[in-house]
Amino acid sequence: MSLAKPADALGACGGQVMRFSLSGARLPPTGATVRVAEAFRSAALAGLQVITGHRGSFVLSGHRPDGKAGHGHRHAFYLPTPDEKGRIVAVHVVNPVQRFSVEEAEALRLIRGLQWNGPSTKANVELVSEDDRTLSQVAGVWSTVTPYVPPRRFYGTHGKHHLIPEKQVVEELVRLVAGNYEVEEIRKVPEWRIRVRLASGDPERQPLRREGFYVRFRSASPLCGPVVLGHSTHFGLGQFRPVAE
Repeated sequence: MSLAKPADALGACGGQVMRFSLSGARLPPTGATVRVAEAFRSAALAGLQVITGHRGSFVLSGHRPDGKAGHGHRHAFYLPTPDEKGRIVAVHVVNPVQRFSVEEAEALRLIRGLQWNGPSTKANVELVSEDDRTLSQVAGVWSTVTPYVPPRRFYGTHGKHHLIPEKQVVEELVRLVAGNYEVEEIRKVPEWRIRVRLASGDPERQPLRREGFYVRFRSASPLCGPVVLGHSTHFGLGQFRPVAE
């Protein structure tokens, strides 16, 4: 459920990104990334219910008509974006393969506010752009904006050295875009023991919180953003930004 594409795909792929700003007295911290994304998804589906009388959008929900989760990454990524102080000030909603339908776009436009952790944590929401290009940057070096959480467990797995985080980063990248990659820096960030998205109806599948990492990697050939890797990518974890050289 990761996202990246080669630089020569810039402008050649379908898809749409709608960007929203957040404001309020208490902006959510980076640690609330998944909560904010979940709240935004819920608000989008509530808007769709108002418009159409149902919540049946695979793109917005990530679920098929039978209620089962879809596989691959053909549904929306909800990407809360922090500023330099670690406060979430924007949300990018990325449809990776096509434009949002008229009803889906209107449902997103209806979002005016979020409660990301109860009534005392309300943030105002404003649509900034319906065709945002700020994530479509080309670069050869990328570093984390939100915590990278390895998709597979690695601590306490004796002998499974292939599961160390840096190898998981490279494996994900190679699956997305064939090429040569080098992890230049990776380190655990203590305050990034982060809440991850749990599979619906299966609370025992994985722990509620996982270790988050800062990662910087280099690609032999430039990549085009958005670049999103690791666990809970559809809910904002593992976002990367270009590094100026």
